[in-house]
Amino acid sequence: MRIGYFDCFAGASGDMIMACLLDLGLDQARLAECIAALGIGDVHIDVSEVLRKQVRAKAFGVKPPPGPKPRMYRDIVQIIERSSLAEGVKRKSIEAFDVLAGAEAAIHGLPKQEVHFHEVGAVDSIVDVVGAFYGLDELGIERVVSSPLTLGSGSVDCEHGTLPVPAPATLRIAEGLPVRSWDTGAELTTPTGAAIIRTAASEFGSIPAMKMTAVGYGAGGRDLDRIPNIMRLVVGETSDREFDEVAILETNIDDMNPQFFSHLYEDLFAAGALDVWVTDVMMKKGRPGFLLSVLAERTGASRLADLVLAGTTTSGVRLTIAERIKLPRESLAVETRYGGVKVKVFTLDSGRRFVPEYEDCLRVSRAEGVSIERVIEEARHAARKAREDTP
Repeated sequence: MRIGYFDCFAGASGDMIMACLLDLGLDQARLAECIAALGIGDVHIDVSEVLRKQVRAKAFGVKPPPGPKPRMYRDIVQIIERSSLAEGVKRKSIEAFDVLAGAEAAIHGLPKQEVHFHEVGAVDSIVDVVGAFYGLDELGIERVVSSPLTLGSGSVDCEHGTLPVPAPATLRIAEGLPVRSWDTGAELTTPTGAAIIRTAASEFGSIPAMKMTAVGYGAGGRDLDRIPNIMRLVVGETSDREFDEVAILETNIDDMNPQFFSHLYEDLFAAGALDVWVTDVMMKKGRPGFLLSVLAERTGASRLADLVLAGTTTSGVRLTIAERIKLPRESLAVETRYGGVKVKVFTLDSGRRFVPEYEDCLRVSRAEGVSIERVIEEARHAARKAREDTP
């Protein structure tokens, strides 16, 4: 799988995103064909090399065609829908404009269909949004991760007057996303940039585990005082393994009856814990104790922490967020000569691994009076044969 990581340390704009993609090798001539397929006139694309704080980067700009230009949200959606672009590019582009229009509608108290964009800004946004998703598709980037968005400070002049940075639309689009501030006296993340990142990224955080293969640098429109005004798009490869984030809850205990761990295990698993374990440790003053560890989904960490605090003698729980790499898996029901058993099937680069469910095998073993080893062997053989017969 090919991963793209947007490092938005100096913010995010449509121009910066497009410049990153071009710096990574997106063909400019093919991009021009993509824009021409929209039927919005003779749009001129300008691509150049620039320096930002002595860091080389690509810069991207758009010169709109003369004459009337689309500006209503509904008109832009029709333009994208009627184009000959790939369906995935259309769908993501419309989703990003839906985010943009939804933010503007909420700010101005209008129905979404009545939202209009500044004439020149509408053409810029169409090129940036459609070009971004076209570029990600062309470069084969299947999974997008982003750093927190850096918002900037100061004020910005627009058709509604002078507004504080972050602009209201940017703040609205960024709701629920991780953000950070940088006192630069400039707008760093624009509404279009925020909408593209929000739509494209499936996760936000640090750079994911991958074998890095390339990095593209996209420049913002002006120099900043303290940092280079650039965005980085880091591209890398992984296997088809799955990535997610989990919470690890831990606490040290040296003053609790160890018998109490038994029912605590049951309560934690019933509440959604992925795993629970206890490790013998030596604590302060030479006291033997226990390290209680709980693996959980991030969304359920708080609930499980409450159970640990209520069900043990501890006064605090440590929380760590960790990235987890998982093998692709499926559950397969097979029939053996002794009865039905479920088998977990894991996919590795070298082939498949078949793991019969222990509890199923134990149930069948007791019911049929055969060894559990024999049932496991039969279940594994049946699962392997079922997968070999699958086209």
